[in-house]
Amino acid sequence: MQKVFHIESFATSDVGLVRGNNEDVVKVLDKLHFYALADGMGGHNAGEVAAEKACEYMCHLVESLPLESLTEKDIAILGEKIVSIMEKTNLWVHHLSRQSPHLTGMGTTLCSLLFFGNFMISSHVGDSRIYRLRKGVLKQITKDHLTYKMVGGDGAQTIQRKHALTQAIGTSVKVKPSLLTSEAMEGDLFLMCSDGLSDLVKDEEMEKILKSHISLEAASKFLITLAKSRGGHDNITLLLTKLDLKKT
Repeated sequence: MQKVFHIESFATSDVGLVRGNNEDVVKVLDKLHFYALADGMGGHNAGEVAAEKACEYMCHLVESLPLESLTEKDIAILGEKIVSIMEKTNLWVHHLSRQSPHLTGMGTTLCSLLFFGNFMISSHVGDSRIYRLRKGVLKQITKDHLTYKMVGGDGAQTIQRKHALTQAIGTSVKVKPSLLTSEAMEGDLFLMCSDGLSDLVKDEEMEKILKSHISLEAASKFLITLAKSRGGHDNITLLLTKLDLKKT
């Protein structure tokens, strides 16, 4: 029997305490139950452009999907279409980066959620994350596209663990988006966020706040305040979605 979910969402973004501009972007297509979040990178305002154009273009392509003609039996096909859309989005941002000298080298992370019938489809490139809170347990359902290396001087005190993205939207012609399709459940709560949140707030802290039964807006404010109390060195962006059964 197909469940009919009511999906509540709340999105917010904060510039943080250090950056001069906000290069994070979040987009919501509530009618289609589609949500996208990007964390841009690049000199000047190029990162902001990359994130905005990536979310904008991906949403445009999702809006063109023939969702009304698909059923849950087509969920694998829909997943393939989302991957294709993310690949096309990458090509579009890469194309734009070559049109102007001040956009050269721009790129962005990109993650998305689509709810269709009983299913959730997530996709991502980069290290913007998606978490799922189910029955009080928070789980990261994306895997960061990162590589780590040790850098520093001769003394052990100066060595630090640095990370770099292994792929991003717009920085090369090809990307390999990660895709996850799984059954959604009543009460599921999903958190999408940029690393301005996940670098500073521990998973167990997120879990405690998200399962405290406060509103999505209040939970978002708590998470951003906590990240800023730890330095707020990056833009902080998050989107929460909660699934409940529609009352008939």
